Amino acid sequence: MDICGALFGLVFLSPFMIVMAAWVKLDSIGPALYFQTRITKGGKPFKAVKFRSMTVVDCDAGNDGVTTPDKQNRITKSGRFIRKYRLDELTQLWNVLVGEMSLVGPRPQTPRYVEIYPEQYAVINSIRPGITGLSSIKFHEAEERMLKQAGEKADEVYINKILPMKFKYNLFYIENYGLLLDIKIIWWTILGMIKK
Repeated sequence: MDICGALFGLVFLSPFMIVMAAWVKLDSIGPALYFQTRITKGGKPFKAVKFRSMTVVDCDAGNDGVTTPDKQNRITKSGRFIRKYRLDELTQLWNVLVGEMSLVGPRPQTPRYVEIYPEQYAVINSIRPGITGLSSIKFHEAEERMLKQAGEKADEVYINKILPMKFKYNLFYIENYGLLLDIKIIWWTILGMIKK
């Protein structure tokens, strides 16, 4: 399902993704894509590809943590749009195609946070991370709200409050892993994008 879905998505969405890449490129100085070091199945690092949504310096600085209010102010115009509809992650279809990710699964995490919670991530990283996942759907809006309210303490709140909540959703997904649940999550993701 991952290979077929990624191939279909890359072919079907390629015209749209080319337009998106051109917009990002023209909107600010820098490349259309940027690469984040994330952790995949078995604790192995890989480069997750995304459309760039921040200025080049801030993209590099944001590789290892959450987006603080200061960085939030430096998100580009195109970046605000693609982040709102989560279009910056469409390029991760490539990561799925090469076997680093799945269409559905726990979102891939940075090495820094994996090191903070090694036992939890040992379980979570028993499967490949996904472009979308249960925690992304059920907790995404609450996460954004909590980080916004946290201000400069966003990283602390993410580590001590948000990650433990995400673990619950991710562990539930792993315990109930199956094709039917994956299809439901993909459907919920599409509906969520349309409603925005």
